[in-house]
Amino acid sequence: MPTTQPTSATPEGLPILEAGAHRDARSGSCVMEYVSVLAGERFTDRPQCTHPAVAALAWQVNDAVSHDVRQALALRAVDLVGAGRDHDGPVRPLVLAAIARAGLALDPLNRFFLRLERRVEAAYARAAARRAAGSDPGDGSGGRISTLLHVGPVNHACAHLLVAARAAGLDGAARDAALLALLDDCLAAVRTAPAADRAPAPAG
Repeated sequence: MPTTQPTSATPEGLPILEAGAHRDARSGSCVMEYVSVLAGERFTDRPQCTHPAVAALAWQVNDAVSHDVRQALALRAVDLVGAGRDHDGPVRPLVLAAIARAGLALDPLNRFFLRLERRVEAAYARAAARRAAGSDPGDGSGGRISTLLHVGPVNHACAHLLVAARAAGLDGAARDAALLALLDDCLAAVRTAPAADRAPAPAG
């Protein structure tokens, strides 16, 4: 699926996506609210079918891209259904690693993304140690407090990414393309990652 040639028209049968959260489908829909409808869940931007760290990235991309480019996210909704829920290792590091790769592509010497890369590697090392000891890898994807622990770091990293995009002088089209590519990279990483003790590809 191309990420650099978003459509300016919504394909027939797909919803018109908007920024932000909505009370119900009649008042609008963001990409994750559309995912909840596809999955047969109650209307929400936090559907149970998607890991909260992946959902948090999708929210950020949904709200940051332009209106026309946002419509391309509807084509990714099927991939967001179930994303991260069938992975037996920690998911949040996969999402943060994708953000780190995107950030270092913009600014290879950015200290925040270099630190983020190191934290991701450390998280995988800890998960590997827990698995070697026969204990739960501790993804902790359930419950409100656990959800906040996933969402907060992703939102924080995305805020730094948007700052880096502005500092790099990206125009609107280039920023949109970078954000769509980031979401695609994250979905591919979550879909293809094998065991929990396998670290993601280096961000640099």
